[in-house]
Amino acid sequence: MFGLPRGAILGWLTAVTMLAQEPAFDAVSVKVVKLASHPVFGNSGGPGTSDPGRIHLCCAGMFSLVMKAFDVELDQISGPSWIMDNMGPDLYQMDATMPVNTTRAEFQLMMRSLLVERFHLQAHREKRNFPGYELVVAEGGAKLKESGPDANLVESDSLPMPQRNADGALVLPPGPQIFTSLGRGMVIVQAQEKPMSDLVRVLGRQVAQSLGEDPNDFASPKPRVIDKTGLTGKYDFTLRFSCEGCRFGAANGMLSGAPDRTDAADGVPNIFAALQKQLGLKLVKIKEIPLDVIVVDHVEKTPTAN
Repeated sequence: MFGLPRGAILGWLTAVTMLAQEPAFDAVSVKVVKLASHPVFGNSGGPGTSDPGRIHLCCAGMFSLVMKAFDVELDQISGPSWIMDNMGPDLYQMDATMPVNTTRAEFQLMMRSLLVERFHLQAHREKRNFPGYELVVAEGGAKLKESGPDANLVESDSLPMPQRNADGALVLPPGPQIFTSLGRGMVIVQAQEKPMSDLVRVLGRQVAQSLGEDPNDFASPKPRVIDKTGLTGKYDFTLRFSCEGCRFGAANGMLSGAPDRTDAADGVPNIFAALQKQLGLKLVKIKEIPLDVIVVDHVEKTPTAN
């Protein structure tokens, strides 16, 4: 070991320390899958769901596993180019069990232990600046419908076989959830029984797209939005705004049934105007926000055997 470079030794010591200190899943299976021969994919189970004692992920890229392990967004990950690909060939299925009272924070620690043990992950944190906005209530007040939650329904993060209604919005099953869909120059954000914290979490990427960023650009820094609305309830809403680059759905059929609207000239405003007109909210530009970035120094494509 003393013949290794200092950085390699530090990375090895970091991995050993992580494994020794962090909790692990009771049982776990990880395997590489081929998307072409695995048509059924999606996530289920885990803390906060109806099946908190087990989790199923498929078909997830490495960036998705890192996001879950460190509770960061995609643009807060830096590393080898292959880890950013969610279309293969390096995709994974993970099935694991854990105590039913596992918290989200504990689950993240379990994911870190998994990545270190099975993929030999070595990573460190860096501070980087991101563009920032504050979300406030616009003059005239908020235009949000407060939802009446059903205690028997649990949050979903997957949508089976999406269907669209006449105006192009997805037909969502009951329960708390938020989905974003793209098509023909427009983005639609739909929420059911969701707090403002969930809206601001996705708004940064939507701002970037509405300002002209390529929807396929996942890695460049996206604006961050801070909730200053003072709204504490859970809400049902639909937000539609223009996205000039969001046209690939119509071309390849990925978003069949999307409305034939393209830009503000066709009646779809940019995100700033849409927030005020449709939700009674306003984005105010602020200084850059420093955030942690997870820098992946080393991670292997093939996990060790189950």
